[in-house]
Amino acid sequence: MSGNPFSFGNPVSDPKRFYGREREIRQVTDRLLSSAFESTSVVGERRIGKTSLLKHLANPQVAEQLGLAPDEYVMVYVDFQGCVNITPVRFWSRILNRAARRLADDELIAMSKEIGSRDQIDQFDLEDLFFEIEDRGLKMVLLMDEFEYVTRNENFGLDFFAGLRALAIHFPLSLVTATREALVDLCHSASIQGSPFFNIFASVILRPFKPEEAQLLLEGILSEANLGFSEVDRMKISEIADGHPIFIQMAGYYLFEGYQMGLSDVVLHKHLTENFLQQAEPHFDYQWNHSNGSERISLLTLLALSREKKEAPTQDQLDKIYPQASYVIPDLLKRGLILESADERFNLFSPLFSEWLIMEVSVKGGEEHNDHTVDEWLESRGGIDRTAWNKMSRSFPRFKQEYWSLLADFALNASAEVAGTFLSRLGGM
Repeated sequence: MSGNPFSFGNPVSDPKRFYGREREIRQVTDRLLSSAFESTSVVGERRIGKTSLLKHLANPQVAEQLGLAPDEYVMVYVDFQGCVNITPVRFWSRILNRAARRLADDELIAMSKEIGSRDQIDQFDLEDLFFEIEDRGLKMVLLMDEFEYVTRNENFGLDFFAGLRALAIHFPLSLVTATREALVDLCHSASIQGSPFFNIFASVILRPFKPEEAQLLLEGILSEANLGFSEVDRMKISEIADGHPIFIQMAGYYLFEGYQMGLSDVVLHKHLTENFLQQAEPHFDYQWNHSNGSERISLLTLLALSREKKEAPTQDQLDKIYPQASYVIPDLLKRGLILESADERFNLFSPLFSEWLIMEVSVKGGEEHNDHTVDEWLESRGGIDRTAWNKMSRSFPRFKQEYWSLLADFALNASAEVAGTFLSRLGGM
């Protein structure tokens, strides 16, 4: 049996192992190939494939196949992850040194390196360079990963973003950024948020793969090995990973490993589930910790209703418990944390995420808080209806204390009956 063809640690760098995203690639390239040579903001949840997409576009052979001929388009990939204290000078130094590696013109290479080595780089320096680039019939595409390290950095003021916008408007320069949230929501100040810089972008949202894309990924990887997965195996992967590329890779890895170990049937799928959950936990934790209070309550409401009714709830059912859910659901769908079925019902994207969520908010058996502790805490909060209080006091001991504030805030915005019933459902999981 060959080695395990699945991997889930690093972004995809080999074009032969890049699957799906045809629509998103077309959206980006259409803007690059337009007469306006426009910029694009790629937005997506952590580990959804943003870096893989940008690296794919930066590959010379891929770019040429997409119509971005290397003798005209200079594709420059730059990753700003971890660049917490970067300055505008260091920003341009990093950009220009990377650009020098992609340029074929000796004079432009020398000019890029010389400007990039300066202690001070002003707008006129950059305009002189892009004038030369334009005169040679070239167009530069800056593929900037983790761009929030720039927009959230107080070293970058209005002048920087105004200058970058001017370059993108008046010269053959297009920007393709990758961030977890919309650019305008990742600014370090209101003044930056109001900058016209953000108006030059169109957003391309990376969501989990559609079923046909997930199937393409799975089939493509399996074609590298001498083993196929049964229909039951494929259904299991689809169930626990949905269309998240990293989770498909992760599930495929442990399923393939199980076959290598000679496992089968129940033992094989137990091996898959246990190892998948262990590896996926940091990702679940990140997604939960980067959810706001309304998103968390919506996720818990969805979880409680689906467990009680044994089926995915509708929007109306969610709204009866938590009216704000209707405003939050679109964002959760965009992030890939929940799924919508053809009959307009909602569920968490993976049953293993559901299990993790229950473990995350609940105390272990035998470690419940005592009633006195709960009563004291509720008394300190104030403003909670007494009927809700009675039901809450019975439910709270089963939750970790770090989540009491979240649940109490929910109770203050719901009727006593609804709050009490909801907490009883949630606490009984």
